[in-house]
Amino acid sequence: MSQKSSPQVESSKTYQPTPEQLERWKRIDELESSCATGFLSQEEQDKNVEKFFATNYIDSQLERLRTHRKKLIEKLKWTEDYEELLLFEKHKRNAK
Repeated sequence: MSQKSSPQVESSKTYQPTPEQLERWKRIDELESSCATGFLSQEEQDKNVEKFFATNYIDSQLERLRTHRKKLIEKLKWTEDYEELLLFEKHKRNAK
């Protein structure tokens, strides 16, 4: 009588990731932790603060903001025109 290994014994083996997967996961963990804590040197932090308060940076941010606002206003105008068209069509159909 030969004994076969039961499927339960084979399925109890735990998954072992490859060394490549372990390395990739380690790198992801390192990147995620640096995103959360922001590993910047004092010099880099100072440079970012100076950049933030620099006139050129503020001007560029204002320009981006104004461009975005202009696009939103144009989209709102289009939406209002479309609403007016739909109301006109609805009124025209109800008048028949």
